[in-house]
Amino acid sequence: MTKLLGDYIFNERMRYESHRLVYRYSEEEEPVVIGGFLGAALLFVHIVNTEEGDLRGIAFYSEEEQDILITRYEQEVINDDWGHLEAEINQLNDTYIQLAPCGMEVSDLFTNKRQYYIAMSMTIRYMRRLVVEVYGEHIWEEVPWICPFALWLYNAGYKETLRQRYFDIDWTDMAMVNALAEHPKGDDDDEPTFTFLCEEAEDIMRRYWEWLWENIQRQAAETPDPELELARLKELILANETDEQLMEDEVDQFPFDAQKLFRRWLARWKAFVTEQLAPTALDSFPEQQRQTRVEQEIFPDSITPCPQKDKYSQVRDYIYARSRYDEEFREYYKSHKRTAFCEQLSLMFQWVVVPNSLGKSLKRKKK
Repeated sequence: MTKLLGDYIFNERMRYESHRLVYRYSEEEEPVVIGGFLGAALLFVHIVNTEEGDLRGIAFYSEEEQDILITRYEQEVINDDWGHLEAEINQLNDTYIQLAPCGMEVSDLFTNKRQYYIAMSMTIRYMRRLVVEVYGEHIWEEVPWICPFALWLYNAGYKETLRQRYFDIDWTDMAMVNALAEHPKGDDDDEPTFTFLCEEAEDIMRRYWEWLWENIQRQAAETPDPELELARLKELILANETDEQLMEDEVDQFPFDAQKLFRRWLARWKAFVTEQLAPTALDSFPEQQRQTRVEQEIFPDSITPCPQKDKYSQVRDYIYARSRYDEEFREYYKSHKRTAFCEQLSLMFQWVVVPNSLGKSLKRKKK
């Protein structure tokens, strides 16, 4: 098959050579040199359905045919360092810059509107393909999962601002292309975006959870007692993923609307992950396994009733009330770390007392 982008002379004003279309609009002025995919698209529409076009295998009336052209284009310009997003943006921008002083538009390079429409449609489709290649069809392709979800969301918000900028570009607009070429990474003061392009919040959270759960199971499987380790990890992950203070300093720097949206995300995530981890380790383990994990040292009494599940204000009141009359309980509370103390409370109450949540409750009381 003849080379797709081989040299070709259209007429005295236009020729395609060295992977560039050269258009001389007057003898006195320097010619307009159009590289990149737009230059190739100009060649395609001018020689399609001709003997030359047939020899080169040019056909573009279906997406499959366009994909073949795109693949061959990238193969032939690789040594020119074209065929990737940054280079193609610069090539397109150079074309617009050269045409502007001449009072010309891209459409002036075509013999009819149909040619112009096809060439620009292919160029737009190709540029979008390159954007997807760099920024992903989905946000989790561009921003890899990282624990906890709040940190991933923080990073994804900033990346989404840049990502949406590329997806929203009108590639036929000279000003937009020029601004992108001049500032490809955006501005330093760009705000995060927490409304992700074509993504449902539930789908993002579900995918994150699948990744997280797979890692939890793999980590537990590497220990001598996988079931006990899985139980420990579930409690640890739940406490970490529902920590309301995490990222607060960073979030406080957001504009007001971004703060609200970020916190709304975390509220939904907290409900989602809590539901996934609802059957906690201590609730589901047989009594013998509980004692293997930790020996119970403090027990309920008949004076102060046990708090209801997840009612940390009641837990806080229980601790203060019982410490007034039970010296052994008071000494245990003062002499042990919060994690160990919460394990004892969990055994007493028969539901998992999360150290982080109890700590927050105790701090609120002090205030």
